[in-house]
Amino acid sequence: MHIGWSSHVYPLEAADFADVPDYAGNPIPENELPPDKVILFIRKGCPDSLVRGRDEIARCEGGTVDVRVVFEPTVARWNLPGTLVRVCRNRYRFHGSHVYHISAESVRDMKLERAIRTIENPHDRDGQDRVASMIRLLESLKREGYRDDKPIVVMLCRTGGLEDSLRQGHHRVSACLACGIDRMAVEFAAAGVAPWQRWGVFMRVAMLAAVFAVFAGVVSAALALWPSIPWVATMDVRGLPKISPIGEFIRPRIPEELSGITHVDGDSYYAVSDDGSGVWPMQIGIDRTTGVITNCVMGRNVRVGKDNEGIAWDPQSRTVFVTDEATHVISEVNPETGRLVAEVQLPEHQWKSRRNRGLEALALSPDGEFLWTANEEALPGDGRPSSVENGTTVRLTRFRRIDNVKWEHDGEWAYLTDAIGGGKTKRMRSGVSDLCALEDGTLLVLERELSRKGVDSAYRARLYAVRPIRETSIDMERPIAKKLLFGADTGTANYEGVCQGPVLDNGDHTLVMVSDGGDADDERLYVLRMAVVQEVR
Repeated sequence: MHIGWSSHVYPLEAADFADVPDYAGNPIPENELPPDKVILFIRKGCPDSLVRGRDEIARCEGGTVDVRVVFEPTVARWNLPGTLVRVCRNRYRFHGSHVYHISAESVRDMKLERAIRTIENPHDRDGQDRVASMIRLLESLKREGYRDDKPIVVMLCRTGGLEDSLRQGHHRVSACLACGIDRMAVEFAAAGVAPWQRWGVFMRVAMLAAVFAVFAGVVSAALALWPSIPWVATMDVRGLPKISPIGEFIRPRIPEELSGITHVDGDSYYAVSDDGSGVWPMQIGIDRTTGVITNCVMGRNVRVGKDNEGIAWDPQSRTVFVTDEATHVISEVNPETGRLVAEVQLPEHQWKSRRNRGLEALALSPDGEFLWTANEEALPGDGRPSSVENGTTVRLTRFRRIDNVKWEHDGEWAYLTDAIGGGKTKRMRSGVSDLCALEDGTLLVLERELSRKGVDSAYRARLYAVRPIRETSIDMERPIAKKLLFGADTGTANYEGVCQGPVLDNGDHTLVMVSDGGDADDERLYVLRMAVVQEVR
């Protein structure tokens, strides 16, 4: 019998071994075992058993005992890919039969985590909603404590020179430490050990030959596929803000269908509705210490347009710009009277759009020099609408201010949205819903997705950062690079508008998002914290 050892000795609760039987199988040669006082043995298809250490466990009653975990590899010694390649190795992986208890601080001290995952650094998954999941995890731990039916999983060392690592539970370790919960459930898993641990020089040579052959094959395949590898844009991500959630607020039900929002000053905002009711003044109280919304009061509206989607406040003229999805015009209006001041015309090649997928987003740069807009989904000549297989390519369009009433077209950039992440439904879609321009020229792009999860339809909001560089002409085959800053499942809250809010007492900025409550969706506001990352020079 060949035995593999864990690379770490684990401080487990002595009480966990009360129902772990002593090993009663074929004798294991002493030279196959480590010298530790307590040895736990896990095997595929067999209950965990104690090879050595019952007296030591009794001596440590009521506390913890240091345990070395050994296992019988399930990967044959000749199966080099099975011990080295994760996809192959997972075919042979097995778990122990018992759950034990360990300190979260011990897990962190032993450096079992391959990466420390916190609410600021969650692991990205398909839905890119890990921030929301981390919040739910923290709330669950505070409410229920750590549940034994959700153990973390430690993968025991599989190859010579490599150490044990945490296979499942990275977020739970950080969450427990954040909540002050130190007692965690843990189970052990194993697969195999590297053959050269026992086979000597011959197998080392064979291993090197195999690695070289694989490397040569990968290089050859890459060279063969080089012409078909898609072009991927890159961007300088230094200095991008760090965005984290603060909380949601249920706003007044009337008006419905607010699809855009812009900050005036203090607690004053303007919102715009896509139901024809036009522009609405708002007072949103935000606690400058916590960033939490304390109240929301709606004023009287002025009617503008038919299907307004985006809005941007211009402090120079004290007017607002609004987009109308039913037309290809951006209107500048007096928000108190609704009187038209001027119009900004889209270029002619953007006049034709898909029904209810046209002019959507709007943002004015903080210096007032640039006006940004975007269509929600691809124009008929630019590509397909969004689907579960592919995103949709839209045009980020910029205008430059010439004087107080005139603007000139100043460039366009192709932007590719994410594909729809949920199941199929007739209403599903994924597109650009709004824009927010920052002081350093960074543009935040709000992607809104409607998909199906389980029985009900669900929304998802994502904020991406882009940094447009002046281009001679737009290339729809080469979309601009983007960086995800925030993503969350928002249930039945359809967030369509975003703007910068007030600065908090600690210097952090805020972002305020507004949801469109049409079709019985929730009427909500969502505040995000936007912390500026200081570059180390």
